[in-house]
Amino acid sequence: MAAGSLRLAVAQPRTVVNPDAEANVARAVELAARAADLGADLILFPEGYPGPVLGKPRDTYEAAETMAAAAADHHISVCWSRMERCDDGNFRLVVYALDRGGRQLLRYERAHPATLPPDEARVWVAPGPDLALFETDGVRMGIVVCSELWIPEPTRVLALQGAQVILSPAGGGFTSLTDNWQTIVRARAIENLCHVAMTNNIWRDEVGAAMIAGPEYVLVNSGTEELLLANLDLDRVEWLRAQDDSMVEPKAFSSIPGLLRARRPELYEDLVKPGPDLYDFHTPREPG
Repeated sequence: MAAGSLRLAVAQPRTVVNPDAEANVARAVELAARAADLGADLILFPEGYPGPVLGKPRDTYEAAETMAAAAADHHISVCWSRMERCDDGNFRLVVYALDRGGRQLLRYERAHPATLPPDEARVWVAPGPDLALFETDGVRMGIVVCSELWIPEPTRVLALQGAQVILSPAGGGFTSLTDNWQTIVRARAIENLCHVAMTNNIWRDEVGAAMIAGPEYVLVNSGTEELLLANLDLDRVEWLRAQDDSMVEPKAFSSIPGLLRARRPELYEDLVKPGPDLYDFHTPREPG
């Protein structure tokens, strides 16, 4: 049985870069402790936080034990990430979900790495093999990283698998896209009748885009706050998913209900067909 509510915190930290990037680990612990003091059940950190992050593969500091200890010490679930050199020698962006005891619930290798030109990425990032679904405190959650949120299918599949909450850690550096990025957050929440939480690193003086959106309205958003919290009504998610549309006014809903049941999968076979122009995530590309 799913829980009826979740108190969620998203961290939007002003991220430290080299040569002192390891300072992000201590700051992540502080933010987890603060979120726990404010009653949060789970804290979401941005993509690659507390790191280390892509672009500086020589950074080898280790955050895993510290993050696990923070989760256990403060009795809060934690979602954090970093860039890793995996056993096959390739770099992947890896997201970890930890329960309140610091135990690993999920290790997710980002399935759709950013489609950046090689001269910007510097290091080729390989795709992971699967989508990310996990459960904690009776709540089913999915993880959709950064620009993966702009691709509708991952979020839809996770919602069909029962995810009531989608966690979307983003990297940042997309200030000029903020308006549309937040529109996408809302769209994924509305069309999948779920909650979507997105947060990003704040690099230098940029404005962030952190937002927690429900299926009917935005719960909280800010471009500057370092920690945002919201109470997610999961019973409402289940109610909306179980209802049908109605012409009766006033309506008992602000988003069309029953959308996950209103599909006709037999019409959508083109979604799973390879196409001639699909982006090649699997072939390494060298910087120009």
